Amino acid sequence: MVPIEPNVELEDLIRQYGKECVYPARHIFLEPGTYLKEVIYIKSGRTRHYMMGSDGAEKILYTLSDGWFFGETPCSVKEPTGLFSKTEIKTTLYKIPSSIYQELLDNNKLFRDAVFESYSKKMLIMRYEIANLTFNSCKDRLKKLFCSTIDTSEIVENKWYKLKVSYTQYELSTIVGGARVTVNKLINELCSDGFIRILNRNIQVNVAKCKDYSDN
Repeated sequence: MVPIEPNVELEDLIRQYGKECVYPARHIFLEPGTYLKEVIYIKSGRTRHYMMGSDGAEKILYTLSDGWFFGETPCSVKEPTGLFSKTEIKTTLYKIPSSIYQELLDNNKLFRDAVFESYSKKMLIMRYEIANLTFNSCKDRLKKLFCSTIDTSEIVENKWYKLKVSYTQYELSTIVGGARVTVNKLINELCSDGFIRILNRNIQVNVAKCKDYSDN
């Protein structure tokens, strides 16, 4: 998910009550069965939250970046998390103890609104993901993912959008729920269709084709 617009007043409040933790890239900092005693705010970086099957296959629920909260549900209902949480790049988190989190929810509108916005957006993303997996082909899921992560601040050669997130084929397969070999084949098809191109190992999306797809 793309970063949430920073709010200086909110971050000052979180800095006051939260404990700063800095983790390197690819560090697993939460595992299924862990009871959370705090709600976590992402100051900078990117985290991946996923489930793992008995065969070792991963299913990513979402990735989060600057300005997002997580851990609200297991902290509030006092149940262990069912997810792995892992940094994708160097990440700075603030951990807000559950007692202070509840106090801020009760007494600070700025904090409460920010938490509810983050939580609501995650619920919408998960709802869209369920519909996506149920009704769309793997190729369509790839198109939707690419179009949802384009960086519209710059157009390359008046034709291509870069992505805000750089994905490996393994990450793409876990996000869209397809086999790695299938995703590789579909990426080649999307290149042949002119929907994407790969430049210096980075995927770029055709501006016109992305707009046409998003409008339909």
